[in-house]
Amino acid sequence: MRLPNWLFYQRIGLFLYLAAGVLLLIYALGFVSNVYIFYAYGSNRLVEFYDEMQMVNDGLLWKAVIAISFAVVLFLLRLGKYPAGFVTLIITAVIAAVSIWFCAGSIIELFQARETYSGLDLNSLNRYIERGAISYQYSTLTYDLGLGGYLLFLLSSLFMAITVTRNAFAVRITEEGDNK
Repeated sequence: MRLPNWLFYQRIGLFLYLAAGVLLLIYALGFVSNVYIFYAYGSNRLVEFYDEMQMVNDGLLWKAVIAISFAVVLFLLRLGKYPAGFVTLIITAVIAAVSIWFCAGSIIELFQARETYSGLDLNSLNRYIERGAISYQYSTLTYDLGLGGYLLFLLSSLFMAITVTRNAFAVRITEEGDNK
């Protein structure tokens, strides 16, 4: 059985939303691994930065868990098989709004963390690097990946909200036209 186009795009939107949430969870689980070495070998300022990143990581982790929970709710509402009703449409709109709010907050946090990281003095690590005790290279890739991940999540949230909303109204208009 071939799916109608509206359902196909709605289903893709839901799976993209879920996939983006899972990617954010994986990202959050490895977020502080780049700066753990600061805690073990760094100066007081590097240890403080590590502690700050732990708090940022805690927020990123909870946002990812909530996003996956939202995706499960959307699948439980059977949006992969049917157009949204009024209540489901409101729930979807609230989920999309919260997801966009998560993205905005996380992107701001990651930009600030990247700026702070760029301003750190990593000289306290040099003596350990020279002795071969540790291997560390300055890289903002961790923050860039997070920014890309949250941008992907933002786009998937918007796509999911647009397809669900469009399909809910398009099906209603088609049904009303058929009844006349």
